[in-house]
Amino acid sequence: MKRYWSALLVIIVSALLYQLIGRFLPAKFSGFLDLLWMILLLVIGYYLAPHAKKNNRWLGKVVIAILVVFIVAYRMNFFVIPEFTNLLNLLGLTGNFLDLLLIYCGWAFFQV
Repeated sequence: MKRYWSALLVIIVSALLYQLIGRFLPAKFSGFLDLLWMILLLVIGYYLAPHAKKNNRWLGKVVIAILVVFIVAYRMNFFVIPEFTNLLNLLGLTGNFLDLLLIYCGWAFFQV
């Protein structure tokens, strides 16, 4: 199966999984549903990456991992850094654009 078909399959399975868990999860666990959403975005980004030899450049992976931690913490309100929030607002990276950035990080992590 070509790599783009597996990415499409992952997107469809992710949507079904997210809807299924969202229906049966109590409302007090909505933070878990947000975390699941972000993990699914990273997995989709991984499946969009070409199937080639992976590089082991650790500095790029560390930078991307730190960026993912900041985005997840920002989205889940674990800690609020006003400078980081101002930077995201200045760049227009709010809402769905943060989701796209997480997909990009999932893709880029295996490209770097």
